[in-house]
Amino acid sequence: MDPSSAGCSGAGPSRRPFKRQRVDAYPKGSIMKVEVHNFMTYKHAVIEPGPKLNLVLGPNGTGKSSLVCAISIGLGGRTTLLGRAEDLKDYVRRGDDVQTGWVEVTLSSGQPGRPYTVRREMSKADNHSTWRLNGREVPLREVTELVRDKLKVQLDNLCQFLPQDKVVEFARMKPVDLLEATEKAIGNGELYEQHQSLIEARKELTKQDEHKAALEASLARLKAENDRNTQDVKNIQRREAVLQEVEVANKKLPWQLYEEKRLKYVEDKQKLKEAKEHLAKLQREAQEDAGPLAERQQRLAQLKATKAKIEGDMRRVDASVAGVTVAGGSRGAQQQKGLEEEMNDALDEVRAKEAVLQGLEAEAAKREQRIEQLTSQVAELEVAVAALPPPGDTGELGPRRQQLMREQQDVRTQINSLDMQLDELRSSREALQRQGALADDRLRRIDDAKLRRLRALDQRYQGIFSAWQWLQQNRGQFRGSVFGPIAAEVECPDAFHMQCLEGQVAAVTWTFFVTQFAEDQDLLDAQFKTLGFKAAISNFTGNPDAAIAHPRGEAGSFARYGISQTMDQVFTAPLIVKHVLCAEHGINESYIGGRDARVEDLFRENPQIRTVWTPDANYRRTRSLYNAASESTLVGDLRPARLLAGGAQVDEGQERAALQADINRCQQELAGVAQEEGKLRGLKQAKDQVWQRIQGDLKQLAEEIARIQRKHSDMRSRLKSRQAELERLRRSPDPRKRGPALQQELNAAKQLGLEKALELARLQASQADRLVAWAEADLGMREATMQCDLIKDASRQREQQLTRWQNNVAAMSEACKRSQDECRRLKEAAEAAAPLTDELQQAFADLPDSLADLQAFIDEKTAEADGMLIANPAALRQYNDRCKQINEQERHLKEVEEHREVARNTIDDLAGKWLPELKRIVAHVNQTFSANFQTVGCAGDVVLHEAPGEDFAHYAIEIRVKFRDAEELQTLDANRQSGGERSVSTILYLIALQGVTVTPFRVVDEINQGMDPINERKVFMQLVDAACRDGTPQCFLLTPKLLPDLPFTRDVTVLQIMNGEQIRQVAERFSMDVLLGSKRMAALAAA
Repeated sequence: MDPSSAGCSGAGPSRRPFKRQRVDAYPKGSIMKVEVHNFMTYKHAVIEPGPKLNLVLGPNGTGKSSLVCAISIGLGGRTTLLGRAEDLKDYVRRGDDVQTGWVEVTLSSGQPGRPYTVRREMSKADNHSTWRLNGREVPLREVTELVRDKLKVQLDNLCQFLPQDKVVEFARMKPVDLLEATEKAIGNGELYEQHQSLIEARKELTKQDEHKAALEASLARLKAENDRNTQDVKNIQRREAVLQEVEVANKKLPWQLYEEKRLKYVEDKQKLKEAKEHLAKLQREAQEDAGPLAERQQRLAQLKATKAKIEGDMRRVDASVAGVTVAGGSRGAQQQKGLEEEMNDALDEVRAKEAVLQGLEAEAAKREQRIEQLTSQVAELEVAVAALPPPGDTGELGPRRQQLMREQQDVRTQINSLDMQLDELRSSREALQRQGALADDRLRRIDDAKLRRLRALDQRYQGIFSAWQWLQQNRGQFRGSVFGPIAAEVECPDAFHMQCLEGQVAAVTWTFFVTQFAEDQDLLDAQFKTLGFKAAISNFTGNPDAAIAHPRGEAGSFARYGISQTMDQVFTAPLIVKHVLCAEHGINESYIGGRDARVEDLFRENPQIRTVWTPDANYRRTRSLYNAASESTLVGDLRPARLLAGGAQVDEGQERAALQADINRCQQELAGVAQEEGKLRGLKQAKDQVWQRIQGDLKQLAEEIARIQRKHSDMRSRLKSRQAELERLRRSPDPRKRGPALQQELNAAKQLGLEKALELARLQASQADRLVAWAEADLGMREATMQCDLIKDASRQREQQLTRWQNNVAAMSEACKRSQDECRRLKEAAEAAAPLTDELQQAFADLPDSLADLQAFIDEKTAEADGMLIANPAALRQYNDRCKQINEQERHLKEVEEHREVARNTIDDLAGKWLPELKRIVAHVNQTFSANFQTVGCAGDVVLHEAPGEDFAHYAIEIRVKFRDAEELQTLDANRQSGGERSVSTILYLIALQGVTVTPFRVVDEINQGMDPINERKVFMQLVDAACRDGTPQCFLLTPKLLPDLPFTRDVTVLQIMNGEQIRQVAERFSMDVLLGSKRMAALAAA
């Protein structure tokens, strides 16, 4: 043994210094030195523990637990871990002159000469800390990384660090929390990390499974709904396809109007070009006529002068022409006659040609008259066509058609509404049928369950089933309601609550029958006696409808202790039955709590509470028969339910009546639904007839519209025909153009006549020069005059024609400009209505190419769409929405399955590593724990509870102990065992962990308090044995006393705390030789 003394303010040094431990004997993370200044009760102190077991001794109040506080606070632990003061300033030594204090802990780094020194300086003024690591100021984060992460010091784990005020909390730890603390304390923390990863992976898998199930159910529902609406969707799609054609045709309508106007503009433009060319030709011909006319006029003037001169000469000559004429003989007469005939023939031809020339003028006039007539007709037709409504406008028939279509749509909406109402009624009918079937099935199961329960009850209390049967058949004999047996009236679906009820209520009470009137009680008792059944009958005389009272307080007022309900609230039964159970067994004064219920605090702070039930045990507060002031708490186990578990839990009195009422209600509602369905079908039939009538009217109206459109089309066709004829006449040559040729023929005939006349004259005259000259001049003058007249006539006609063509060109130019402007306007309107794209042009190619045909196509398709019956107009939108949802959910389902697969693989991988190792360690701890308990004459084991269904969050370690032979192994908790028993169990569990933990040190404060001397000696021997083995962590055991003659080894270091006002004198007089004796000291020194 190496005794040492820890100095403090006023303490003198030990006269015999202890032998120092080797530095390399300290495991990594173990405590080599603790130095405090102005900390709690210390002014200054240095504690140097050994590397193995350290016994910190000292009377109460001397500062042993202050060492625990110094270790925790010095290594970054929270003040709440200590169960003492929560403010850091409260750990600075009291005194007006003291404002700061510090704690310095030296930890082994595993490398000799290079320890870690952690220093925490505390300020009382601002409750603030400053941290230093190896003399360098650092943030708390860096200290935490060193202590918790690198050295694996777990100050918040009760399996490693158990302060004095936290000993009782170890026994209160839930099995789940105990497993967590154990995992943190053993190994390198990997088991705990794996366990937490498994919990998270299991949560993720459960979440993904739930999500997958929800998605699959949603997908099935969406697909089923889409399947049901397939026909409606097809009808809507077909109608929308037709309407799409109508929409494209309506888009083509302005483009077709523009195209026809454009073609007309191109045609007018071509006509204008030709007219301008013809006008230019006429202008050239007019210019060419000026030269020949001047030449003819000059020649005519010359001939007139010659003729006048000859006539003057001839007046002076005697006219002897007649004589000369008759001077010839018979041969001359014959020749003259022939010449006269030839001359007359020539003159006849001249007259005929002149008549033809005059006929040309009439023909030209007739042509011009026809042109004027056609021009007038075309103008009138253009005005008439312009007055026609635009293509598609049918005047009053259009609004009428729209009105009928609206009426038809309204009727269709009403029909759809009726269909939807019929669907809803059909769904309601099916739902009511399902409800009725479920209620009927439930009623049969109630009867079967009640029979099973009653038969199970009859096995223990023979005759009770026959008594119940008689009661069912004779309920009409009683004045009031009769209930029973009570076991058949109670419905309690929760197994834990069933255990509580059977534990609270005596078994015989479940056989009670309950009446409300004394005569009913007597009648029932007499009848049961005749059946040979001795029944317990309770006659309740209170108000059966009164609410259950809770004289010891409502459960909600004790919620902070983990109380959830009173026992009367955990089951259903007729209210009178609950009143009987309250009166007989006080179920309204018994409370139900969870596993985390703080029963001890509840009893201490609420003395009126007498009974509490939790899933682990039932607690009853009892008062001594010999001392009314003495109370104790009895803790009992929960026994399995038997009577209530004999069959399904049903409330025959209430649920059966409710189910029968549901069946009757369903039947009544079904009759109402059938009546309503008949009414709606009649209304739907009437609406269908109205719809058919409107459809017929629309058909007739469509025929009338088509007739009007044909009439308009005929008018446009006549206009085109007149325009074509007018154009043909304008393009045909003018009859006057044949005049020059006829004039030449006339001139030739005249020349021939002239020649014949000359020849006749020569015969008649005797070659008289003057006569010949006169005749030549006369004939020349006649010829020149005729030529001038012809040229003038031709020029005059050409001028008239030129003027006419100039007017035509001007009119055609203006018409072309207007047509061009109209084309531009129509194109802008068409582009605004439907911008032209390649796709749209391709769609236009499949449509008619005339306005009339296009409008007829639109009307036909519109009528076709209007005639389609759509039961649910929103079906397509709903279908498409559901398709989007299906695609999205299928994508999401794939992601969920991938996440689920990852979680599944994670669980399989981690569970294969974590669970076998955990079982191995728990088996080792259990073996050590059981052996340790056997050495103290008791029994105990450590059990790993594996939760079903991979519920890793509820895996737990349970410590079970037995301190008396008559007992069974009981779970260690804060209420069942005594303080000493809890201390023994706790220290033995910590000893069992000593061989499997890798935490650098363990601290246990005053764990041996309450132990009897025998157990304390045995526990100490085990602690020394476990803590002094190689590879075990450093251990601190703080206690105010130890039994004498305990065995110590060289690995046990005793740290004696001596503190107080008078300690200096004691320390100065202290002698180890005197204390131990010279021989023993010598032997010890020699060893």
